[in-house]
Amino acid sequence: MTKVLKFGGTSVGSAANMKRVAEIIRHEKARITVLSAMSGTTDALVRIVTAAAEKDQSTIDDRIAMLTDKYTTCIEGLLDQHKQEALNRMQATFDLIRTETSNFREYTSERKIIAQGELLTSAIFTLYLNETGTKAVCLNSPDFMVTDQEGKVDMARICKALAPVAADPDTFYVAQGFICSNYKGEIDNLGRGGSDYSAALMGAAIGASEVQIWTDIDGMHNNDPRFVEHTYPIRNMSFDEAAELAYFGAKILHPATIQPCKDKCIPVLLKNTMDPHAPGTTISNCDDNSKSFHAVAAKDGITVIRIHSARMLMAYGFLRKVFEIFEQYRTPIDMITTSEVAVSLTVDSDKHLDEIVAELEKLGTIEIERNNSIVCVVGRMEHGDAGLAARVFESIRKIPIKMISYGASHRSLAILIATEQKKQTLQSLNDGLFQ
Repeated sequence: MTKVLKFGGTSVGSAANMKRVAEIIRHEKARITVLSAMSGTTDALVRIVTAAAEKDQSTIDDRIAMLTDKYTTCIEGLLDQHKQEALNRMQATFDLIRTETSNFREYTSERKIIAQGELLTSAIFTLYLNETGTKAVCLNSPDFMVTDQEGKVDMARICKALAPVAADPDTFYVAQGFICSNYKGEIDNLGRGGSDYSAALMGAAIGASEVQIWTDIDGMHNNDPRFVEHTYPIRNMSFDEAAELAYFGAKILHPATIQPCKDKCIPVLLKNTMDPHAPGTTISNCDDNSKSFHAVAAKDGITVIRIHSARMLMAYGFLRKVFEIFEQYRTPIDMITTSEVAVSLTVDSDKHLDEIVAELEKLGTIEIERNNSIVCVVGRMEHGDAGLAARVFESIRKIPIKMISYGASHRSLAILIATEQKKQTLQSLNDGLFQ
C-alpha cells in the first residue's frame, strides 16, 4: 500500500512527539510524510509579521528568542551526530526572518516569514530519520505545489514532480504542508489548515491507497468536544458528510481536503498521534445508512448582510447583480434566503465588507449584523423522510434562530444563531439527537 501521512503541529510539537511520529511512519511505511510547523510556531511568526509592519522591534526579538529556545530544546532532545547541522539550519532560518523584518515588504515578506516554520520542522525531522537509520529525503513543497492567479493548485505539475517519489518504495519522503509558490514564483501558502489539503493533493498525485491525517484527538467526533459533553468519535463517514462538517467548522479537517481524495476514491483516515492504535475515523465512498443524524459542527465569525429592495418584486436579474458584487471581491456566501423584497445572506470574511456594502447600497437598503455562528447538522436526511427537521427544531426550541438552510442536499440542515448561543445550541442538539 502506498500511503501519505500528514501530522499536525501538536504531533511534531516536541522531540518526544517527533520520535513517536517516526515510529508511526515506519510502521505505516509512509511514502510521503507531510508536516505542519511545530505547535505554536505559526502563531509566533504571524506575531512577528505584525510587529514588523508596526516596526515593533522588541516584539520581534522576543518572539525569535522564544522560537530559538523552542527549537533548540527540540534539536538537543532529538539529535546527536546531526545536532550541529540542525542548529546551523535553525540559525539560518532566524537570520532570514531578521533580514525580512528589517526590510519588510507587505505580502512578500509576510509569506516568506510564515513559511519558515514548516521548512525548519521538516528539515529537523528528516535529519532525525537519517540519523536513526531510515533513508529519508526532504522535499521542498514550493518547488511543485504551485498556484495560479485564482489560487488553484497546478495538479499536473505535482504529478510530474512526484512521479519519481511514487516509483521509489525504499525512501521515506518528507514534505511541508501549507506552503506553496504562487504564479509569480513567490513563496505563498494555502491558508490555515492547508497542510491537510497539501497531503490530499500529494496523495492524489502519487495514486496513494490512503491518506492519513494525524492529530491529537481520536478521529472526528459527532460534536465539538471543547463545548459539548458526551461526544463520541465517528468510525465511518462518507466524503460528502465529511466535506459538509469540515466546511461548517469541524476543526480536525481542512474543508478542501476531501475533494482530491474523493475524485481518486482514496480513503482518508483521521488518526490520533498520541494513541496510534485507536481506530479513528475512516472517510470513504461508503455511506452509513444506520442513522439519520451523524454529526454537528459550528462555524463562527459569521456576518449577516440583509438587502431590502422594492426592485426585487416581480423582477428578474436582481440576484445576479448581488452575486456579481461578491464575485468581484472574491467573497464566498455561506447561506442565503430570499423573500419578495429582501435577501439575507451570510459571509465568513469581512475583509472586503465595506466595499461590498458600498456596491450593494446601489441596489437597496443594507443591514449588517456581526457575531453570528452557523450550526450544521449532517447526516442522511432524505427529502421524503418525515419528522427529521421536527426533531432538530424540537431539540433547540429554546434557541432563537435567525436563518435556516435546508433542501439544497439531503446531507445537511444549517441554522444561523447568535454566537453567544452556540454552546447551548450544540449541547441541546447533542442531547436531542444523539443521547
